[in-house]
Amino acid sequence: MKHVYGAAAVLLACCISAPAVAADADYPNRPVRIVVTTPPGGAVDVLGRLMAGELTKKLGQTVFVENRGGANGNIAGEFVARAPADGYTLLQTSGGMLTTNPHLYRSMAFDPLKDFTPITQVALNPLWLVVRAGLPVDTVTEFVAYLKAHPNTVTYSSAGSGSALHMAQAEFARATGVTARHIPYKGAGQALQDVIAGQVDFTWDPGPALQHRSSGKIKIIAVGMPKRSSAAPDVPTVAESGYPGLNTASAHALLAPAGTPRDIVNRLNKAAVEILGNPDVAQRIRAIGIEPIGNSPERAAADIRRESEHYKQLIREANISVE
Repeated sequence: MKHVYGAAAVLLACCISAPAVAADADYPNRPVRIVVTTPPGGAVDVLGRLMAGELTKKLGQTVFVENRGGANGNIAGEFVARAPADGYTLLQTSGGMLTTNPHLYRSMAFDPLKDFTPITQVALNPLWLVVRAGLPVDTVTEFVAYLKAHPNTVTYSSAGSGSALHMAQAEFARATGVTARHIPYKGAGQALQDVIAGQVDFTWDPGPALQHRSSGKIKIIAVGMPKRSSAAPDVPTVAESGYPGLNTASAHALLAPAGTPRDIVNRLNKAAVEILGNPDVAQRIRAIGIEPIGNSPERAAADIRRESEHYKQLIREANISVE
């Protein structure tokens, strides 16, 4: 995911969800809730709990996590979109709820681009191209050749139709011109387990696969981000493997309901950026294969808008639907 924007994009982003409510001078004077869009255990949840613990120290008030998984993040999104815009209910989400869901669902009870005020993008989550151990490929070039030689027989697992893993393969198919047979699961964990078991040929994994590299049951042949990940610097990017511009990474974001007072947004942003810039915290994030970000509300908003337009086009071209 690129983080360079023109002045026009940033100016447009500044118009998103302009806060209009006056803030409490003593914010926060009670516990703050971070609603997470996934069940416990995944990357979004891990980041949400890390941010909650660190924000508790920074703000001098308890910050706690509440998991509201389901519907690709829409359940949590709707809950926070309807919450009071007072800074006491925040949303921790992956990019998909913000940038792909509006183009996958015919109707949503909220508008991700209008009903939230971005605080910051927390971390960039790359997706790793993981193949079963028995697949006779070790590089992206060999993998593409194998797909071409076995049309409509190679299988890949995803976390479900419309998930980030599904989108990653759509990106890859568009860039390489090769396709594979989609087997959707109900989560990234199950999708990876069946690759480890050899029942599925490959998947795009958000990070847990790194723990299985030494098992001999899988091979990680590439990472879908602009540069190599510090979590596994020996793994080449898909771009350097012959497909420049291909990027399957997405950013996790921390948001507040639209209308949250600007001084509260600024205070939360300052605290979050300081947290993500802390070397110890950054190392904890990199340890799970994710890269910390920590940017301004305007830059986060511009990125979300740009990413939404990108996926709108991809979803239409690939004819992806969840309904």
